[in-house]
Amino acid sequence: MNRLVLTATALLSLSVVGTANAADMGMPTKAPIMAPPPAFNWTGFYIGGNVGGGWGNLSTSSTDTDAFGVATFSGSEALSGLLGGGQIGFNYEFPNQWVIGVEADGDWANITGALSGCSTVVSVTSPLLAGSIGKPSACVTSNSTLQDFGTVRGRLGYAWNNVLLYGTGGWAWGNSSSTNTVTCASTFVTTCPTVFPFMGGVNTFSNTLSGWTAGAGVEWGFLPNWTVRVEYLHLEFDNIATNYTGAITFLNTPTLPFTHVGSSNLGVDMVRVGLNYLFNWGSAPSATRY
Repeated sequence: MNRLVLTATALLSLSVVGTANAADMGMPTKAPIMAPPPAFNWTGFYIGGNVGGGWGNLSTSSTDTDAFGVATFSGSEALSGLLGGGQIGFNYEFPNQWVIGVEADGDWANITGALSGCSTVVSVTSPLLAGSIGKPSACVTSNSTLQDFGTVRGRLGYAWNNVLLYGTGGWAWGNSSSTNTVTCASTFVTTCPTVFPFMGGVNTFSNTLSGWTAGAGVEWGFLPNWTVRVEYLHLEFDNIATNYTGAITFLNTPTLPFTHVGSSNLGVDMVRVGLNYLFNWGSAPSATRY
């Protein structure tokens, strides 16, 4: 009986010691489960601004008609410069992460270029000039500027949470100005660049442009309501009419009226960096994106 009591006492003591040691070592616990970050929501209106630069090419062909005949001119000039403005738009994000939208923007621009060349006589009304057909008859310096532009575009993109890759395209408009300065004119027996006592003839004109635009960009939502983007656009304005009347100046007096009829094509490429504030609506369509 005493042996039985001693055995029970010993087992109870071992059990108490084991429990105490386990308490000292600490029981294993599960790590807390961290909630995933909320998915970015692209749906909503946005407004922002942009800055950038552009470069392009203006090709021109024209005819000038005066009392002595008809002369032709053609050439192209490279343009470049800075731009900046603002944009407003709306996005809608589908549950499958595709994003559609529409955007309108307007930018000031100072994209300029210059061209110098000489025209060629192709027909004459005076027998005195018959020998000058096909020879240079006048030299002109042209300075052109894209002053401002705007677009209305659709957008289609795919979102990886807070990163949106998109393509865009639509209608473009703009305003341009040009100044043509006659720097030389031929006489009855000479051709340019021989200069006789004649200086100038400056003609300035402007055009309202209409065409198309297309491009692509990437946009990053760095805060719940703020995004930054880098965007490339091409603007194309074709068949720009450059028609005006002027006069060649002789001894500071406009003495030789002429009619200028021309057509130009202007293509401009640009890269812009933009910052937008997004008034996004509700929660993102999918909370499990990554």
